[in-house]
Amino acid sequence: MSAPANTRSFRTRLALQTMIVAGTLVAGFGAAAWWYASQTLERSVDDRIIAPAQRVWNRIDPYTTDDQFKLIADLVFGTSAEHNATHAVLVVQEHAQGKTLFATPNAPKDLNAYFRSCFPTQEEIGRAPPVAPPGGGPGPPSGRRHSPPPPRRDGEFGDLLGTPGFGRPPPPPQERELSFRPQMPMVREPVTFTARSGGIDWRFGAFSSPTYTIFIGLSLTDFYAEINRMAWWYVGAGALGLVLAGFGALWTSGQAMRPLERVVSTAQRLTASDLAERIPVQRDDNREFAQLIDVLNGMMQRLEGSFQQAVRFTADASHELKTPLAIMLADLDDAVRHTAPGSAEHERFVSLFEEASRLKQITQSLLLLSQADAGRLPTHPENYDLSLDLERLIEDGEILCGQAGLTLEHHIEPGIMVHADRALLQQVFQNLLSNAIKYNRPQGRVSLTLAQHDGQIVFAVANTGAAIPAENQQRLFERFFRGDKAHTRQTDGFGLGLNIATELARANGAELRLVSSREDETVFEVRMKAP
Repeated sequence: MSAPANTRSFRTRLALQTMIVAGTLVAGFGAAAWWYASQTLERSVDDRIIAPAQRVWNRIDPYTTDDQFKLIADLVFGTSAEHNATHAVLVVQEHAQGKTLFATPNAPKDLNAYFRSCFPTQEEIGRAPPVAPPGGGPGPPSGRRHSPPPPRRDGEFGDLLGTPGFGRPPPPPQERELSFRPQMPMVREPVTFTARSGGIDWRFGAFSSPTYTIFIGLSLTDFYAEINRMAWWYVGAGALGLVLAGFGALWTSGQAMRPLERVVSTAQRLTASDLAERIPVQRDDNREFAQLIDVLNGMMQRLEGSFQQAVRFTADASHELKTPLAIMLADLDDAVRHTAPGSAEHERFVSLFEEASRLKQITQSLLLLSQADAGRLPTHPENYDLSLDLERLIEDGEILCGQAGLTLEHHIEPGIMVHADRALLQQVFQNLLSNAIKYNRPQGRVSLTLAQHDGQIVFAVANTGAAIPAENQQRLFERFFRGDKAHTRQTDGFGLGLNIATELARANGAELRLVSSREDETVFEVRMKAP
């Protein structure tokens, strides 16, 4: 029996389910890892902003000029023409008028609204401590830049930037004269924000003094590229992991299913004639499978015992009934011949003789089936011309069809050779012919066909009887099944003919089947391999 069309492989389902579960876990872990990596990289970007911001903040004071801002930006970010362009920008904006005091060349031009939103409030500026100018005088008014102080000597400016003097080595510490450097107060904690300009996302940090706010920004292009590289790497690794998980599940399920494969293989070899087959148990079998195999082996042992007992009973009963039936038939035949025809005793004896003959046929059929079930059906295969052998069947068919008022048609290809038991195969054909005549309509037709093609020999019998109901077609070959559910014997028979024909055909390596049964035509065929 083949598996239903809608069944699916357990191994394939296990592999798919494993991949789904693993994929869900990998996707969930990947999303969490991607979020964590994004947050970590974002914090690292903020750290990369704060570090140069501290360097800039330590190099400026309230009196830093535009040229000094330019020099500081070049020292910190490398933004001059002598340096390669970087992804860092520096923007300085005054609070009072929102005027840009300084901006590196690569700074975005359309983010003033973002910048002004990060200016400190007057309350925050008011809380900031005043900044004294050089010499200890009052500081500049809030919101305004003081005019630049007198030029510093080269040593003083180099000390302000934290760099040595240009053009000469720095003087020893004891020779340096440091003028007063006001401390730059920070009016609030740095503010960070993300803005988009020119198709590029920027991350800015805002650092505010009472007079102006400096904005240091980094392009997020490299940040996004790193995120995308991580995402694609994780997708590739996840896909590879899913494939490996699927193959691993297939391999694991294959190892787990090996005991079941032995069960299936053994079950396929079991036949009614050989129930002695047992499922082997291996030392590496899991406990659950070993227990299942033990249960199945015990079940098969009990089935073998019950079946052998039933076969022996059928064979012995049939054999023991042969002698009494023979004696009964002989006595009834003698009684029929010694009674006057037409008398009540003669009719009674004829009826008993027919019933005894019927009982003898059933007994012989049961004996034949018991031998087939036990695998002890005697066969004597030989090579012979089936086309020539069917001539006798055609002669018998013409006589029977003539008596029943039917027409016999035959299409027999000449010279078809078979290797089979002649007597058993003839009994199969005679059974089919008898049924075709018996279950036919008045003035009907019976057709016999023998042909060979594609290495197959096909013998077909068709008649013009009524269609067999669909619910009966699957049970035609069952023992004692008859379409007449009441068993009124309107048509002679006892429900073993097709079953016996099936067993005899199987004993010859042939297959008997119902090809079709529609209104006014039913076709049976016997198919066997050509020698």
